[in-house]
Amino acid sequence: MSPSEGAPAPPSDLYSANADIYAALALPYVEAMSAALIEILGRDGGPPAGLPILDLGSGTGSLLPGLATLGAHPLYAVEPHPAMRAGLMATVCAAPGLAPRVTVLPGTLDDAAPLLPSRLGAITALNMLGHLDEAAQDRFWGFAGERLPPGGVLAIALQGPLEPIEVPWTDFGQSAVGGLRYGTEGRAEPDGETMRWTMRWTVRTAAGEVLQERTARTDWRILSPEGLRDQAARVGLEPGPARDDLLLLSFIRR
Repeated sequence: MSPSEGAPAPPSDLYSANADIYAALALPYVEAMSAALIEILGRDGGPPAGLPILDLGSGTGSLLPGLATLGAHPLYAVEPHPAMRAGLMATVCAAPGLAPRVTVLPGTLDDAAPLLPSRLGAITALNMLGHLDEAAQDRFWGFAGERLPPGGVLAIALQGPLEPIEVPWTDFGQSAVGGLRYGTEGRAEPDGETMRWTMRWTVRTAAGEVLQERTARTDWRILSPEGLRDQAARVGLEPGPARDDLLLLSFIRR
């Protein structure tokens, strides 16, 4: 299969607009998601002993330190966007103990697949499947079905809404780094099974003075838990523990 066949180009506008502040924007999400992911993947003794864990769409690598606590598994991080990958590499090289364990691969899953091990103990795909078209999603499920052995776990986090509805301007929260505050807002309009998002990020002083405002647009394919369960069943994966509040689902090869 061609590395780019059926897959859209990396969403460069979206991540070019926020890559340098992404780690700050994601702080509240990372704390909650990391704890939930460790709990789900760590159940029943965790992923099969010694098999690697793959973090797809790793972004700046903010979840890798948590994944590293699951045991002595080699870690693979795949990230297509070069600006985000710069943050990913910085995380891997700065966090104690990660550099010897994490292999960072550029490109899409199609690009990385030939370089990945034939068996994986766990795969995480958090807030990234909506970037893929239908053909690329089919290849993702085929990959998961081929590479996960008995006991292997696939963890997927969805991004709402889970149905095509209009989303008015919504404040998605702020986080603080030093004396500055970083905020995210967004609105979206449905177009069939796709949401067309307009995102806005604001950097403010502690007193509320706006220092920067950035915007970008992106399309996101709507996915549902029911649809994921159907896809998982087709490749022999059964539903596992979930966190509905985080739209985090897992699927297990029994």
